[in-house]
Amino acid sequence: MAEHRHLEVPADVLVDSADHFAEVCGILKEVGCFGFDVEFVAEDAYTSHTCLIQVATERDIWVIDPLAGFDVRLFWDFISDERVEKVVHAGLEDLAMSFHETERVPLNVFDIQIAAGLAGLDYPMSLQKLSRSVVGARLHKSQTLTDWRRRPLTTEQIKYAVNDVAYLLDMKRRIVDRLRDKNRIEWATEEFRRFSDETTYRVDRRELFWKIKGVGSLDRKSLAVVRELAMERNDLAKELDRPPRVVLKDHLLVAIARHCMVERDKLKTLRGLNLRAGAMDRITAAVRRGLDSAPEDRPEAAPVDDDTIQESALRKLVSAVLTDYCHAEGIAVQLLATNRDIRALVLAHTRKQTRVAPGSLQRGWREAAIGGMIEDVLSGRRSVRVTNDGGGPRLSIE
Repeated sequence: MAEHRHLEVPADVLVDSADHFAEVCGILKEVGCFGFDVEFVAEDAYTSHTCLIQVATERDIWVIDPLAGFDVRLFWDFISDERVEKVVHAGLEDLAMSFHETERVPLNVFDIQIAAGLAGLDYPMSLQKLSRSVVGARLHKSQTLTDWRRRPLTTEQIKYAVNDVAYLLDMKRRIVDRLRDKNRIEWATEEFRRFSDETTYRVDRRELFWKIKGVGSLDRKSLAVVRELAMERNDLAKELDRPPRVVLKDHLLVAIARHCMVERDKLKTLRGLNLRAGAMDRITAAVRRGLDSAPEDRPEAAPVDDDTIQESALRKLVSAVLTDYCHAEGIAVQLLATNRDIRALVLAHTRKQTRVAPGSLQRGWREAAIGGMIEDVLSGRRSVRVTNDGGGPRLSIE
């Protein structure tokens, strides 16, 4: 495979004026497909700051500068335009920016990282490794920690930004060929549908607390408190333009909920809590709201993992079967199922539980590909044994 050792960067690659941006958007309106990537800074603000938007068509590459003083909303409109295919690599965060800018879901998206995992390549695979594997391009990630908010941009920064999109369309074509050879185009299409689901980007305020580390050990009363705290923390973070976990760390939030701290003096005893008096009062008020909530309105405590020895053994068996299947069929096991999916399938069999959470193995291409085999193994209709035909031991389903 030929190696792309040198990438020519066009002289007019940087789009830093409204007129040039309008010209680029005119071209994008006519093309049927483009690749894009976003450079942003997220670690010190409530919302990510978009610093660069890189775009590549079959003929052109541009680096759009949103900090140059013109409105780039017209670009985000393309992301929700079904007539134009957008090619990304691990693009969920970039697509989320589009949703929050336009309040419209992205449409017609192709993610080469996901597609690669279905086409016999590793998953998740970095852009650097994937480009080298698929098109022989060596990308040097020299600007990974650069501050993209600083201006003027350096030549090295612009080259780095260009490299991030230069090979997306070429890689997409080659990965599609692999998918077509394996009859997995529909599999990839099914995976990409989540990009067009509003629930992928919009989180119910009352459900924010479930993402907090440590809430699984709380009882219902403390969960009601932590729910209120999470909403209040989110509001404070938005007002201060700081990440929520910087305003109040997760472990402190859980401690406040666990001990139902409703007095400012008690909050002051917590090491690492740095809030002004007004914010402290808002935190204690949130605790009181949680404590005053109606018992029937409190969240259900997380279920205890009370699997029997037999169920634990079945989970290991199913995991082994899935791993062997993925190795044989060229599918990234991380894409096929999570441990939670495996547990849900086993409990659906052993306890006849309703499949309340549609996991990976319980719907769509996954169920069609291997769901029947797993059900047959769990039901005893098929057996599992270890074989060795000279290529090393592997599982055989009979």
